[in-house]
Amino acid sequence: MNEKEEPMNMNVTPPVEPVTEFEVPLPPDRKRPKWLVPLIAGGTAVVVLAAVGTGGCLYWSHGRLAEASAECEAAYSKAVKERGKLAGYLKSDALKTAITVQDSQVADAKTVAVLASTVKTAEKTKTDIPGCPADGLKGIRAAAAQLDKAAAAYARTADEVRGKADAVNASKTDKTVADATKVLNDSKGRVEDDKVRTALENAIKSKDGKAISDAVKAVNDSVRAKSDADAKARAEKEEQAAESTAQAPDNGSSYTGDTTGGYTGYTQSQGGYTYTPQQSTGGGYTPAPQPQPQPAPQPQPPQGGGNGGDGGWVEDKFCGVLGSDPHPC
Repeated sequence: MNEKEEPMNMNVTPPVEPVTEFEVPLPPDRKRPKWLVPLIAGGTAVVVLAAVGTGGCLYWSHGRLAEASAECEAAYSKAVKERGKLAGYLKSDALKTAITVQDSQVADAKTVAVLASTVKTAEKTKTDIPGCPADGLKGIRAAAAQLDKAAAAYARTADEVRGKADAVNASKTDKTVADATKVLNDSKGRVEDDKVRTALENAIKSKDGKAISDAVKAVNDSVRAKSDADAKARAEKEEQAAESTAQAPDNGSSYTGDTTGGYTGYTQSQGGYTYTPQQSTGGGYTPAPQPQPQPAPQPQPPQGGGNGGDGGWVEDKFCGVLGSDPHPC
């Protein structure tokens, strides 16, 4: 049998919806006052703004920290780069060449001493570079500032060393130009080909040390070649003059040692050959005087007079004188 259905209770109250913290339960039959609506909206806005403000502050703080860290990393990279530039220049061939320049090779010897002192100081420059901290905005910014100073110091030191080296090179060029100019002036009219002097003049204007050195060598070689050629020509001329003198004909019967002195040999006279020495007036050779021939003894008249006297003799006629007619009368 069917169970007997219970009659429906018409007085049951419907379930009540959950009340939020911003809603005020009202009697079912009453309406919300007008002033309550703005109050609820304002409270909701305050809560939202508070949440947004807290999140925004955290986001802004994190952004500043990230920005500072990036700046610190950039400062670190710059410091490392500048330190590398300084170290590389201190080991460069350009600086080594400048350091080896001697005082005698420059116009101003002070530049050499200043460069040596500057390099010595640069080599003692601190090379440790601190890293950036992981957190702490204040610490990160302080590290970045320190790294910026280090990078600037490395760059300044490198520029200073390079400037002192340039001063040495410039002084060396000045000395080279001055010496080359003297060679150019002294070589005028003393070279085989004047083109080498023109090349030297152009090299001096360019202030190119290598070009000047090559041009100076060419001028010196040309001067030496002309000097040797001139000396050879003089020697040949003197040799030809000597040969011409030796081959000159002898037109006299006497020998004269030079143009300022000599001697005259024997001369013939009525009584024979008589040696007459001549006075030498120069550097010629004068032979020793030779003995002269003596005249024949003359007969003496006898003592006591005429022909046939005691112990006397008479020569009717004297014939013959040394060196006269060989047939006496």
